[in-house]
Amino acid sequence: MNKTIRDFRRFFIVILSGLLLLMPQVGSTAAKTDTRLYLVSTGNGDPDTITLKAVNTIRDSDIVFCHERLRNKFPDLLEGKEIHDPGFGIFAVYGKSKSQFKMNKRFDYDEKMARFEKINRIIRDAVKAGKTVSVLCSGDPTIYGPNMWYMEAFEDLNPDIVTGVSCFNAANAALKKGITSGIKAHSVILTATFGREDYDGPDSIEKLASHQATMAFFTMFMNMEAVVEKLKTHYPADTPVAVVSHAGYRDKEQVIVATLDTILDKIRGRETGFEYMLYVGDFLANRYETTN
Repeated sequence: MNKTIRDFRRFFIVILSGLLLLMPQVGSTAAKTDTRLYLVSTGNGDPDTITLKAVNTIRDSDIVFCHERLRNKFPDLLEGKEIHDPGFGIFAVYGKSKSQFKMNKRFDYDEKMARFEKINRIIRDAVKAGKTVSVLCSGDPTIYGPNMWYMEAFEDLNPDIVTGVSCFNAANAALKKGITSGIKAHSVILTATFGREDYDGPDSIEKLASHQATMAFFTMFMNMEAVVEKLKTHYPADTPVAVVSHAGYRDKEQVIVATLDTILDKIRGRETGFEYMLYVGDFLANRYETTN
């Protein structure tokens, strides 16, 4: 009798599992079936860092917004697509009036707003016609991504994000270290200066450094000398630091390891690229304890 009951239970579980596989998905996935607009990461570094989900999303899209660099990176995937420029710099004007924007000298307000209106018209007409649109980003679009404004501007269209490998992830792999495995601290702070050396808000470099956690900098427009001096206000001069440039590119990825005291001399005269990752923390020197 017991064997019969066990066999029946196994049979029931097999049948139930099969039925569940055949049932339509429920919950959050089903709620997104009407999505026609995607913010898609193509990864960071070589083309093979793109995820399968991103490939499928782009392949199924009718219209793609992307920069020329990504067009050249994925020519076969984008072949035959209607392609538009994603409007770099709109992040600086979206949600702002012209008077609020007047202090920004980097972008022209009227030009970017005109570009926004064109993008808005293309996307809304496409979605209305039942077409699928993808906006491509390198790295993780949610980490200092210039196109996150799409998620708010088209919130009523139920947009979705297809995330991917960030330069942070790629740089971590290049370092070959457990980034949360510091000797004194197991926390990581992601930050960026964007050239604001005079910034004194609650997340200024000095205030973040006071925790002596591992810090990872996205270095666009970074003044390395100024940052190093600010870090020295809380970190010992012999704290390990690393610069990772071209993370994720097999042919040109580079890692430079030094200390706060020596990093400026070590990178002087060396090509690090416009954007690179700067790491500060004793995780770089940590090793597993072994016994002989």
